[in-house]
Amino acid sequence: MSGTLDRLHIGDLLEWLRLTRASGRLLLTAGAITRSLDVKRGKIAFVSSSQASERLASWLLRQHVASHRTLLRALAVSQTQAEQFTTVLVRDGAVEVEVLVESGRSLATALATRIMQEEGVQFTFKPDWPMPENLMVDLQLDCSNLIMQAAYQVDTLPPPDPNKAVVVANLDSKTMEKLFWTIVAELEGEQIEAASFGEAYQVFLKVGALLDRWISQGPPLLPIGPAENARVRTLVESGATVTVEDAPTLVWDVLCLVNCIDAPGHPRATGPREAWAIAGSDASFLVKLLVESPRWQRTVREEAEDALRRMVLRRAAAARPLAAVLGVSEDVADSVAALPVVLLELVITALATNPLASAAMQRCALHHLLPQVGVAAGVAAGLPDAVMAAITASPPTHPAVQLASLVEQVAGALPGFSHLLQAAARRPTPSIRAALARARDAVAAV
Repeated sequence: MSGTLDRLHIGDLLEWLRLTRASGRLLLTAGAITRSLDVKRGKIAFVSSSQASERLASWLLRQHVASHRTLLRALAVSQTQAEQFTTVLVRDGAVEVEVLVESGRSLATALATRIMQEEGVQFTFKPDWPMPENLMVDLQLDCSNLIMQAAYQVDTLPPPDPNKAVVVANLDSKTMEKLFWTIVAELEGEQIEAASFGEAYQVFLKVGALLDRWISQGPPLLPIGPAENARVRTLVESGATVTVEDAPTLVWDVLCLVNCIDAPGHPRATGPREAWAIAGSDASFLVKLLVESPRWQRTVREEAEDALRRMVLRRAAAARPLAAVLGVSEDVADSVAALPVVLLELVITALATNPLASAAMQRCALHHLLPQVGVAAGVAAGLPDAVMAAITASPPTHPAVQLASLVEQVAGALPGFSHLLQAAARRPTPSIRAALARARDAVAAV
């Protein structure tokens, strides 16, 4: 069941769920964010969001229920061991169930309030969503009471800014369908058989559903390939530092974990050094969980793995000499060098596993899908602006995007990103030309 709601009818939908004692997941999408309400026999059992700052871990930190360290360890264990976050928090973090229920209910009210401020909310109810029979934390929240509390809070808040830019960060079926027709329009004149065209449409929606599940499962972690896993294990055993050249996917995963707990007053990491600093003494604990978890290990070596590793090495060598002249930190330089390649590998793998009707359609899909995936993953992981700019090549005036544009000149074009960086190109100053020369020497030495 799906459709569009205005703010007056959200209460009607929840009341229908209550009266029918329905069970399943209700997804409510407005702008860049999708909020989810897990309903169990007509009552709300749990709530979450596609935005990191609106998830329970961030909310608990905001309310000072648990320390950042306790929440980060619990989040890492839950993601690598496939356990419920709340179960780990009660068992390992000594947080009482009653406290989690109270915080969960206040989060539900906050999310409902934000939903009721939106117009044209897209909803989907999935009655087949698997609901565990025995939840460690069950909010048992009455739908009617939730709407009454949210409506009261909405009346006390100023109206939303109608001029605020909306960033589309979803990979749902409606977004993917719109993206597909954009791709088709750009391929005007190319001959595609009707049967292949229809199959390409279904395949593209399938790719979107696959990536959407990845985004919505929590911090959008990625499985680490066998070669990278072996390098990390060797470095950890020797006590050496893990860099983006050694393990770009691991760096992505750690960045997602530390940034996914997003609350005011707490730092966020723009690269590996800041991520290790935020993790503190638990950095090696996080790395060990990731490299030893069967859930996040990719056992089969991908064909493009060697080429993508060389790409990371060349980009990292170019980024650091150029970063200083742009006033960009080494952490941002590392993100510019490695993280777009990590996302590129993900999207290439998804499209290669589910090929479209022609090579031209594959290339066009890559160009459109890559930044969309970057935005969705970045919002889900709570990545700071500098990292978002690095993985989406937007806005063109951001120093990270300027750096990426210069890196491409020296280290070679990155498929799917080059066309996004065209707006960032600018005439180099004498200092930048000198830095480009140093960067070329560094790349030649790789």
